[in-house]
Amino acid sequence: MNATVLIAVLRKEIERSTGCTDPGGVCLAVARAVAELQHVDRVRVTVSANIFKNGVSVGVPGTGATGLKIAAAMGMLLAAHWRDGLAILDHATPEIVRKAGTLLEEGRVELCHAETPDPLYVRAEASHAGHTAHAVIMYDYANITEVGLDGDVRRMGGGASAADAAEDELAAHSVREVMDTAAALTLEQAGFLLEFARVNREAAESGLRDGNMRFGPLLAGLAEEDDDSRPERKVQIMTGAAGEARMRGLLVPIMAIAGSGNHGITNFLGVLSLAEGLGADELRTARALAISSAITVYIKTYIKRMTAFCGCSVAAATGVAAAAVWLMGGSYAQSELAMHSVIGTLGGLFCDGAKESCAYKLSTAAVMAVQFARLALKDCGIPRGTGIIGNDIEETFRNLGQLNNPGMTATDAMIVDIIDQRMREKD
Repeated sequence: MNATVLIAVLRKEIERSTGCTDPGGVCLAVARAVAELQHVDRVRVTVSANIFKNGVSVGVPGTGATGLKIAAAMGMLLAAHWRDGLAILDHATPEIVRKAGTLLEEGRVELCHAETPDPLYVRAEASHAGHTAHAVIMYDYANITEVGLDGDVRRMGGGASAADAAEDELAAHSVREVMDTAAALTLEQAGFLLEFARVNREAAESGLRDGNMRFGPLLAGLAEEDDDSRPERKVQIMTGAAGEARMRGLLVPIMAIAGSGNHGITNFLGVLSLAEGLGADELRTARALAISSAITVYIKTYIKRMTAFCGCSVAAATGVAAAAVWLMGGSYAQSELAMHSVIGTLGGLFCDGAKESCAYKLSTAAVMAVQFARLALKDCGIPRGTGIIGNDIEETFRNLGQLNNPGMTATDAMIVDIIDQRMREKD
């Protein structure tokens, strides 16, 4: 595989996001629609069931609140910043948050979920003085595909093929080819991944410092009590702290991968924390980050952006496992064994939306990935041809895609129904 192609894919698949990408996408769509009007009286937002599931319980940065409605209200006030994409909530201020709360109290935001053309879908309709504008996000969280004003519709491109193109670049090669290419990158080529990983580390450190956070600081406290200095413990602490900070709405940026900030936390902090614990130099760390990032994106070729199961566990953690084996001097066969162990163990862990418990899931998956890597170095792991594990890693990834859709679509629908009922009871 060509190194230039791999780097281009990774750069395309990694982006800066403030807060969870689901409310971020809603905020962005509303802001883009309002930008067509300059002023706004009210908005109506329609989202897919998956966006609804992922966004109703997650903290929105800087607001002290959760859910998609507050994100939509923020978008009404942040129209001038829509070009910042998923970093739009960087511009949240106490005054904007106060005004957004007033908009909600006045009933100016309507939100519903419905059957949509794609599992990742947001349509925002804004109205003012008899005029209506709309914006549609589809296929990926910052992918604005349509903008309209009073019936004059402009297609913006960014179709499904464009959204999948980066992932498909990797799928044209074997996993081994991709890993070998990543492992041969120079520091000049892969150094940007170190910068991205450090952004996520800063988010973890913010979570550890914040007095309102519990999970990350308590994990750190347990490590001190146990006098446990194993790299695995740092992996668990840092991924857990960053996940909690993001899911509870701290105003911290995250480098997301494959459309997910939580994937980014698992991927970047899982590898960075392990590499630091092992004393790896910058070049070796950057190459390990490239391996993990490439595997994460590769798996998303099969399971796509929206999944019925926890993508951090089956995509990002699988990447961490492969990189961990490589970091510790293992062979490709041992990396494949570790990846199989992650998927064979965590493949059915369902996704019930973005929220505080994601920190528990992703930190558990990250530390298990490292543990499975250590076992693989001793040639211990889930063997080929067991359960959903295929005869090679590519077959396993294909099986994982089938397990997601159509395999777990009924499960996903049931989870949405449960969440929907709970939200109705709250109202």
